Amino acid sequence: MENNLLLEDEINQISEINYEVDDVLTLQRAGALAVNQLVAEFIEFGAVVDNQLIATVLVRFKDLQVRDYAMGLVNNENKDKLFNLWYWLSNYAPTGFIAPVACIFAACAYESAESQLAENALDRAIGDCPNYPLALLLRRVFSAAWPSSSFAAMRAELHPRICATLFGSSI
Repeated sequence: MENNLLLEDEINQISEINYEVDDVLTLQRAGALAVNQLVAEFIEFGAVVDNQLIATVLVRFKDLQVRDYAMGLVNNENKDKLFNLWYWLSNYAPTGFIAPVACIFAACAYESAESQLAENALDRAIGDCPNYPLALLLRRVFSAAWPSSSFAAMRAELHPRICATLFGSSI
């Protein structure tokens, strides 16, 4: 409970991107780099304890580029670790910040043939934000029984484009 209060304090110190006045690309890039750091720490240590880092990622996940960047990081070498990371983070995130990470976890679960976990994650996302567009899209994809390999291929094709937008190249 105390950890969640500390996380919420950190979240409250980070402004969401104001697309009218902020240097959007700089904030998106910083968000993607925070995602990289979060992933690296989780892969190396099996946990992340830096609430400021977690808060930065959760707030930046409100931006579609950053969220989609994170979704594209999953590959054959890291899919099990990232499956665990997104599951953990979706349960650690406070209300109002669950939907993006729950959708990332749902996509990982779907690609891992864990359809019930994927559906449960979408339920959490929709419970957090009833009209969250990615959750509604994924619900349709899963209901249509779209092959997970096709979904993974589409995600892998999209990731280099997002990297080019954020960094000028793929990383």
